[in-house]
Amino acid sequence: MIKLFLVALVSFLITINCSSIANGCFEVERDALITFKDGLHDPGNLLSSWNGPNCCNWTGVICDNITEHVVTLDLRNPYDCNDYVSCSNMDSHNLSGEINPALLSIRHLTHLDISSHNFSNSYIPKFIGSFQNLVYLNLSFSLFQGAIPHEIGNLSQLQFLDLSGSSFTGLMPPEIGNLSDLRYLSLSYSYYYSSNPICGRLSWFSHLSNLRYLDMSWNKLSNNIDWSAINELHLLEALMLSRCDLSEIPIDLYHVNLTSLTKLDLSSNRFNVTLPNWMWNITGLLYIDLSYSKFHGSIPDTLSNLVSLNYLSLGGNNFEHVFLKPVSKLLYLRSLDLSELGIEGDVLNLIERLGNMWYNLEVVYLNNNNLSGNISNWITQMRNLSRLGLGRNSLSGHIPSDIGSLTHLNELDLSYNSLSGVITENHFVNLSKLKHLDLSHNLLTLKMNDKWVPPFQLKHLNLDSCKVGPMLPSWLRWQTQLLYVRLSNTSITGVISTWFWNLPLAYIDMSCNNIRGSLPRSFRLSKIRVLNLRSNNINGLVPKEWGSIEALDLSNNNIRGTFLEFPQAFFVALSRNRISGTIPQAICNMSDLEVLQLSTNIISGEIPDCWKNISKLQYIDLSNNQINGELPSSIGSLQHLKTLQLYNNKLYGEIPSNLQWCKNLVFVSLGMNKLSGVIPTWISKQLLNIVVFQLRSNNFTGFIPSELGGLKKLQILDLAHNSLVGSIPSSIGNLFSMKSSTQHYDSTNDTSTMIAVGDLYAYISRIGDFYEDKLYININGQQVYTSKPLELIKTIDISGNKLNGYIPEELWLLKAVINLNLSKNFLIGEIPEKIGGMRSLESLDLSFNEFSGPIPEILSTLSSLHNLNLSYNNFSGKIPAGRQLDTLNDSSIYVGNSYLCGPPIDKSCSEDQASSEINLVHENNRMEMIWLYLAIVLGFILGFWSIRGILMFINV
Repeated sequence: MIKLFLVALVSFLITINCSSIANGCFEVERDALITFKDGLHDPGNLLSSWNGPNCCNWTGVICDNITEHVVTLDLRNPYDCNDYVSCSNMDSHNLSGEINPALLSIRHLTHLDISSHNFSNSYIPKFIGSFQNLVYLNLSFSLFQGAIPHEIGNLSQLQFLDLSGSSFTGLMPPEIGNLSDLRYLSLSYSYYYSSNPICGRLSWFSHLSNLRYLDMSWNKLSNNIDWSAINELHLLEALMLSRCDLSEIPIDLYHVNLTSLTKLDLSSNRFNVTLPNWMWNITGLLYIDLSYSKFHGSIPDTLSNLVSLNYLSLGGNNFEHVFLKPVSKLLYLRSLDLSELGIEGDVLNLIERLGNMWYNLEVVYLNNNNLSGNISNWITQMRNLSRLGLGRNSLSGHIPSDIGSLTHLNELDLSYNSLSGVITENHFVNLSKLKHLDLSHNLLTLKMNDKWVPPFQLKHLNLDSCKVGPMLPSWLRWQTQLLYVRLSNTSITGVISTWFWNLPLAYIDMSCNNIRGSLPRSFRLSKIRVLNLRSNNINGLVPKEWGSIEALDLSNNNIRGTFLEFPQAFFVALSRNRISGTIPQAICNMSDLEVLQLSTNIISGEIPDCWKNISKLQYIDLSNNQINGELPSSIGSLQHLKTLQLYNNKLYGEIPSNLQWCKNLVFVSLGMNKLSGVIPTWISKQLLNIVVFQLRSNNFTGFIPSELGGLKKLQILDLAHNSLVGSIPSSIGNLFSMKSSTQHYDSTNDTSTMIAVGDLYAYISRIGDFYEDKLYININGQQVYTSKPLELIKTIDISGNKLNGYIPEELWLLKAVINLNLSKNFLIGEIPEKIGGMRSLESLDLSFNEFSGPIPEILSTLSSLHNLNLSYNNFSGKIPAGRQLDTLNDSSIYVGNSYLCGPPIDKSCSEDQASSEINLVHENNRMEMIWLYLAIVLGFILGFWSIRGILMFINV
């Protein structure tokens, strides 16, 4: 009876259980997954299989073989961003939306992976902490926002946690320290845009006693790392703290517990200490990267304790002595990076110091040193070589043709040397694995047979400043994996072949050639993201569609047509072409735009008043066009704006007061327009970062505001050819940057956009490769268009106004000024001896004023002075000679000064004559002053008695 009862009970339970299962899938879990799916946007149909009754057969869903409960939800993006094609595919398969709490119904879930998607408008839900059985959680590179919920600390069984690659705000939750079973923790690049994600020291690391892998790279941790807590992780095998803004690290540890550590990455920090001693006691290390972390001192002998080391990177540090003996003892080393360490001498001497281990190396980086000699004597002996970086050295000689015997070679960088000779297909005969080739900036000539089919498939090619032309290399048509190509200044002429545009290129730079013909009418289907064809001879119309292009430089060509919208672009440069028409209102739809350069075209019409929609904009250059109207007030909404160039247009009206809210402005050039009104005083109060302020050739009136002296960073002040009156304010002597050679403008200090193209990154500098701040300055009466680095230019030009009075003594204290132009005013007085302190002065123009007195001999000590104009004044006496003045022997410098004598003018003079002429001028000046004072007194007397007479008449 009992047995029959038990059989019946089991049968009953099975019946009940089966009633809740739909063909192998629990209905409650199936319904939860459907609800979860409904809350997602799925453009790539990643979840297209999510239909039908059995959810265990759906993509990414794994059920337990026994219980049939859903235990795994693996929805990682099937595409990685390893190259541009896969990056595009990944973008098109991104899930987005919100994580629905219906997932809580899947109570047996142990594995959750929603990595590499786009949840940029979503937060990690707080209910994530309710998955009590979760062992594996991967939300990496899904771009979650907001804060990491504290509830994540409730996942007591969690062993794997990856939250890297998002943009979290707030504080890093210390509750992560509650996850005592955690084996793997990655928070890399998760707080990169957060200025202070840590409150107190990260001491909770010590609670993660089972941790094997810890990656906190690319976060601003400052000095919040608790090294004693790290040292307690005795099971830790990998520690990555690259780019964490760390400045503190212990030199010694009392007892090193990190005995399991095999990988250590402390690169790109700012320690500024000697290499820590405790590292060399971790003898199990296989991988160590200490590059670019400001370590100094020397490489210790104890480095040789790491007998198992396979990877060593010490590049970019500040070692006083680079001892290679301990490196030479690392017989198992396969990858060595000694870049940018100031290593000098013949490369053969370095090889001899490293001994036999050199020829076992597979990866070698020695870039940015000062190595000389040639490579033909040793390179072909490195049979295992896969990557070689020798760029930016002083190597010479030829590249041996038998380099083609290095069958494992994947990457070769010989750029920026003095290598010469001819490169043929014989150099590449067996290089079937070659992916990265950089021979740029050498004296090399490439001559390949037109029918040659390379054995390799390159992803990265850089031949800048090599002789490649006259035709575009035909062998490129077979490079069907090529993503990045640079052929700038390579003597290429003719038309770009159609097949070239069909390559899967993401980055193209063929600037500074003589390429002719027109561009394709549309780039809609193109994969190009960066296109630089600057300084060629391209003609035809502006293409109608630009596809996925994000950075475009077509400046200095002959392209015509109207400006079109570039939907995804952050950088657009079309200057020095024949672009016509108006700037369309559609420009305000370019929400990612950061650089807009349309100078030197024939654009007309008004500037659209819609700039508040382009909040990222940093650079505007519309100079040398025919734009009219007033400056739109909405420009004031561009809080990131650094450069505003509207030089030589037909703009009128006053400077809008809203411009004062562009507090990051550095470069302001509004010259050669019809602007009017007074120079605003708010400039010195609001625009404190201004380095260049140019208003020349407008209709400004009033005084030069004394407040301009408060612009401590100002290096170029150009107010020439307006209608300014009054005297030069003495506060001009407070322009701090003009007192010393300190640089306040650094064009290399701009952030960069990083675009993934293959397994490399193309860094596109906002100014660097594409954009340069240039301007017109007046030197000796001539307009000079200069691209000289602005950090080297310090100039004052207030010529062509109606200024009067004396030059304030404070001006002569501006010792770093190289160009001073005060011509065509009504200034009086003498040139003081203090001018001798302006040692940097290259150009001085005081012409067409009313200066008087002798020319001081101290001018001859200004060794940099090569432009001088003192014409049409009242200078007197003998023209001084000697040193620098002997090189300025043009008589036109002194024309229009009746009382001057001596060479280089024809009028000779004796000392007595010169003295008498000086005295005569002084006497004339004295009489002029007497008559001036007499006129003032008589005017006062006449005015006084006139008013008194009127009052007396009224009283009568």
